[in-house]
Amino acid sequence: MYVCDFETGHCISGPLELRNLDSRFWGDEIDACFGPDGRHILVRCRCYKTLSCRAVIWDIERKEEVFQVQGFDFVFIHRGQNEGRIASMHWIDEDGSSIRTVASEKQHPTHILVKLWDIGNDIFDRLFEITGIAVAQFSPNGKYLAVERQSESVVELWSLEDGKVIHRFSHPSGDVSSLCFSPTSDCLMAEFKQISRNRLWRLDTQEMVFCDIYLRDIRPAIIHSSHTNRVFVPQGRTVAIFEVSTTSSKMIFRIEPLTTSSITSVCPSRDGHRLLMGNNDGTVRMWNLEDFGSNQPVTRDDIDKRGIAAFSPSGKMVATYHREFSCIELWDTATWKVVGARDIKPGFQVAFSADEKWIAVLSESLVTRCDINHPEYRFSFDPWSKRRSVRGSKVAFQTHNDLVICAKLRDNSDEMSGLLQVWKVKDHSECIFSLDINIDKYSDILLAPDGLTVILTSPISIYAWNHDTAQFHPFHFADEVHLGGYDHVYSPDGKFFACFSGKDKNVRVWDTQSGQLCGKPIAMSGVDTIALSPALNDRSLGDRLIALHCDSVTLLDIHTGLLYAQFWVPGPVKCMAFIRDGTSLMTYDSQDPIRIYDIAEHRNAIHGYESVLRGTKDGWMVSQEDELLFWVPLEHRRVLCLPHVETIWWRPTKVDLSNFKFGTKWTECIDQEWLKGLEERGNGLGSCLSSSSKHMVAYP
Repeated sequence: MYVCDFETGHCISGPLELRNLDSRFWGDEIDACFGPDGRHILVRCRCYKTLSCRAVIWDIERKEEVFQVQGFDFVFIHRGQNEGRIASMHWIDEDGSSIRTVASEKQHPTHILVKLWDIGNDIFDRLFEITGIAVAQFSPNGKYLAVERQSESVVELWSLEDGKVIHRFSHPSGDVSSLCFSPTSDCLMAEFKQISRNRLWRLDTQEMVFCDIYLRDIRPAIIHSSHTNRVFVPQGRTVAIFEVSTTSSKMIFRIEPLTTSSITSVCPSRDGHRLLMGNNDGTVRMWNLEDFGSNQPVTRDDIDKRGIAAFSPSGKMVATYHREFSCIELWDTATWKVVGARDIKPGFQVAFSADEKWIAVLSESLVTRCDINHPEYRFSFDPWSKRRSVRGSKVAFQTHNDLVICAKLRDNSDEMSGLLQVWKVKDHSECIFSLDINIDKYSDILLAPDGLTVILTSPISIYAWNHDTAQFHPFHFADEVHLGGYDHVYSPDGKFFACFSGKDKNVRVWDTQSGQLCGKPIAMSGVDTIALSPALNDRSLGDRLIALHCDSVTLLDIHTGLLYAQFWVPGPVKCMAFIRDGTSLMTYDSQDPIRIYDIAEHRNAIHGYESVLRGTKDGWMVSQEDELLFWVPLEHRRVLCLPHVETIWWRPTKVDLSNFKFGTKWTECIDQEWLKGLEERGNGLGSCLSSSSKHMVAYP
């Protein structure tokens, strides 16, 4: 468990290793609450079939366990004469003996005992006992205990100050499945088993609020203020926010993050301005609720069925398509807001012009060019005249916004042919160049984003546009035998091309204008996805980065092959792309959320010790001057945690440099008593070690 700053998300304390919690209970419900002093945290694990669970109290600053308590539920008390103490709940039988396990589904314990504990010792006070109940729940501030009376249709509110009943709330007949307090402990919600209708009470006025909301299997969150009552309900990949009153309940808006992961928990801040959401992919997101309400976000079905079609050359926009509706949407990658919706039927390909003013959409029968800022300015034409079946087509913008189209065409005899065309499109369409090309049905067509080069992988053929002749001519790359690899990509401006070769397991980067390799091949055992950066803002136009994803994402300079940054990405990666002028890297998979990584942050992280890991062949950590620092054993290389790594492997290895000894000081790591014993026994090793002045490194 980690304690994080809610403004920045940075870890303040942790990890707090919960080794003493019984592993049998981890699949049920684990949560935590802070002590009133802000220095302690109570981590509790609840299991409804095993009614004797354990809670651990941690000192956040010292990262030490200070106390353990057993029971079914636990809470810190934040005010009153018992402030700072812990209340625990214990299910007992009729003779007062503790019930530790529910023997069968038909067994329903009905008695609880509440105890008060002091931190730092094993002394408790017996507070009160309640009989004949079905459900019980502590309030977050430790002031109340809410219980549902068995077969009485009544919820009682007990005070943990004096052990007396404060209020009794009647409700319609029906079994209560759970009770839930708001974070500020001023509202209480009851959820029923057989019906979707729920009840919400204000504890200050004892007023009951109508709340007709289906909650499914996830516990909701509640916020109450003097002006409103809001209920936050996780619904798959979205959170629905309801406004409830004494007469009705209605959904006022929905938070829909760009993620394919299900939301497992929600928690609003006490002032109701922010909302924490936990996802089943292991991520936690903080949302500013003031940014919502007036927006009309897309529906859940839209998120499930949206795919990424193309990125603009600068990475400032991304085009997405919908598999059901005839629309293409353009999103700003800085704000993730829709900047343009297009009622164009999604096709095989979407291309951006170099100035990012136009998009072209290529479908099976039509090519449509559309002005991004003025969608009414569009023009469509049919380059195939509807004569043949089209497969694997590509489209790109060229000089003066001419459109380059390359396609595989299948005729009635099921034979494959290829066609390479250049069309001038403005108020009308005119084909200014056409070339029949040799193409195999298994060949991939790789068309540069600037439309100047075309690569066919089977048989390997390269065509380059000649401005003087206004034609495509055959062209050759160095080592072009490796072009038929598994993974390949152009840079956003089409000036560079990268490919992972299945022949020698190397990654190569070519300059598409000269056909020459940009540097030596990069040895990689396997590559899932490749991305090339645009021209970097702080470097010359020819300097680029290549991102390679296998088990991790590695960023290298394409000319020197030097490691620029490295980080781990949880889950699969379908595609990667540099966005925002190459300052960030986006990863995407249809089953995983969109993730954005700041490249500068990860570059600073990997060079935080002025060193990089040379690789897994020799395992040496080296300085930027290529000096050997220390050797990493084989079993620790893949799990070595460099500073600020966001994703940690199952068994991480982290190097502590606080006692690092370098150069001639390495001998300070030697046990002097052991060394003295060697010298007394006349062992030659002892004198050798004591007089050595070689530059070596070691750890005490």
